[in-house]
Amino acid sequence: MKVTDMVSTLLSIPLKWPFKNGVAINKANPVIVQLFTDEGLEGIGLASTFNDQRVKSLKACIDDLKETVVGQDVFRWAENWQKLWNDTMWMGHQGYPIYALSAIDTALWDLRAKAVGLPVARLLGGYRDEVPVYASHLLFRNWSLDQLQKDAASLVAQGFRAIKMRVGVKPLRVELERVRAVREAVGDDIDILVDVNWMWTVPQAIQMGRELEKYHMYWLEDPLTSNDPADWALVSSALDMKVAGGETLSSKHDFRRVLEHKALDVLMPDLQRVGGVTEWMKVAAMAQAWNLPVASHVFHEFSAHLVAAIPNGLTVEYMPWWDFLYQEPLPLKDGYIKIPEKPGFGLELNPKMVKKYAMK
Repeated sequence: MKVTDMVSTLLSIPLKWPFKNGVAINKANPVIVQLFTDEGLEGIGLASTFNDQRVKSLKACIDDLKETVVGQDVFRWAENWQKLWNDTMWMGHQGYPIYALSAIDTALWDLRAKAVGLPVARLLGGYRDEVPVYASHLLFRNWSLDQLQKDAASLVAQGFRAIKMRVGVKPLRVELERVRAVREAVGDDIDILVDVNWMWTVPQAIQMGRELEKYHMYWLEDPLTSNDPADWALVSSALDMKVAGGETLSSKHDFRRVLEHKALDVLMPDLQRVGGVTEWMKVAAMAQAWNLPVASHVFHEFSAHLVAAIPNGLTVEYMPWWDFLYQEPLPLKDGYIKIPEKPGFGLELNPKMVKKYAMK
């Protein structure tokens, strides 16, 4: 079975819950990648950016790889990935080139699973049929104390057993007050994950981490401005709670340095930054060799299959920014996503929604 065509579609979606992480984020810009084959199958992949900024360059980067993927045998997956990697060599393997590679690789795995009539999760390993998720679409830095408590309680009422909040830009006393407010709103039985989004020095992260441990935080995510695994290791070794990270890393080569430094307790490869499904699974296998769990970063509609496929899959980040683009989003109940029995990722685009949000 060979790829006969590739189409990319750029969307502009106003966010239902705008947020502020350094800058105000008001719009999401997914680029849908559709691959078609000589046997009539269609595979879907995705890349994304925000705020209608530099989105056309992302689409152009994807479109530039059309000549690489068209004509390829879908089942020669190692060859497919290596060709994409080689053809982005001169652009560098970070940023939009790896985004483009990843979106196409994801669509290829959708095709393979559809061709054999299996969900991607089962084709890749089939370790479990449902995966825990944590709510990550609320509780941002620009939320007031009242908003934090109201939304945290609402998420628990919806069945989530784990939620994530953002900290990092306010004074220590204020950040702790916000954490305390969320803990009071949800009680002691709910896991609270804390994401700093790269704001602290090593001493700040250790100081704040020790204070956060008093409120039984589940993990501390991306605490440092530094991207040096040796610095990450200083924080991880100083704290009892788990330190998570890795969403900005590209390929197994970046993650090898993290493992060599024993820098993190939880690896978080991002599907579009790491190199698609192929490379995500390689990072997960490396993590298993080091006895470490793996959590996904955004793209829950695809990532749930990957976490479900592996024995060291920990949890899935739930960010429903564009679930309405699909005829049937992955089913979510009581804090779990059940992997559908449909072949591939189990996703079918809603043409009306795609047309409605297509960027002119």
